[in-house]
Amino acid sequence: FAVWAIRRGDRRAMNRALTVTLILGIVFLCLQLYDYSTLHFGINSGVYGSLFYSLTGFHGAHVFGGVVGISIILMRGLAGQFSARHHVAVEAVSIYWHFVDVVWIALFTVIYVLR
Repeated sequence: FAVWAIRRGDRRAMNRALTVTLILGIVFLCLQLYDYSTLHFGINSGVYGSLFYSLTGFHGAHVFGGVVGISIILMRGLAGQFSARHHVAVEAVSIYWHFVDVVWIALFTVIYVLR
């Protein structure tokens, strides 16, 4: 939604979309930490534990990177640095975030649904 909004020149909508995305990313990380704290197995609990913590931890690191990227883009957006003609950074962070989303869908399916 942020890219769609800035392509139309709507900075307020872009900033709102980035804010919502940032909040959802932080909530995801908090829920992942909660999940880790309630699991009955650890990284040393065999192959599944090792894979689970490695894959979800690596993904969590990428989500954290996305949260940092979105934060930077949001700060720049609030400073009015993007327009309908100049918004490549918004598109780049959006592509990265969508990649992280797709990876999570695959991980969630393999780790939680098919296990």
